[in-house]
Amino acid sequence: MLGEYGATFEPVKADRILKDQEVVRLEDAALTVLHHPGHTPGANSFLLTVKDNNRSYKVLIANFPGILDETKLSGMPGYSDVAKDYGYTIDAMKKLDFDLWVASHAGQFGLEKKRKEGDSYNPDAFSDRKGYDDLMAWLEKRYHEKLKEK
Repeated sequence: MLGEYGATFEPVKADRILKDQEVVRLEDAALTVLHHPGHTPGANSFLLTVKDNNRSYKVLIANFPGILDETKLSGMPGYSDVAKDYGYTIDAMKKLDFDLWVASHAGQFGLEKKRKEGDSYNPDAFSDRKGYDDLMAWLEKRYHEKLKEK
């Protein structure tokens, strides 16, 4: 629907609340839920294994803990544990084991550089652990800077 404030959606009722490390099955795919709060209290990343003709890959769909400029880590209305949650998620994400990774926003994992229209199949383009670690280091630095704000 489009209303005076842009797109709006009818409320939905969740069938259930997913828990950290819970496995959700979608036909042959099994997604492991990784509770990564901070950006929102219910934020999640997911791990799944995919196979091609040559091998299996453990794929991370990362929901990175980006901190908005207006976020106050000292506590926000309705989210008093925001600083603790960001810290937990940053620590947890640094320890993840995976072969390939993507993120909820194309710019976070450099999709435009890794895959262009017409490129041949190349899953290794998404095995950029250094890029992941560099992004996590930047997010951790930003987290510590935001902690110093009053």
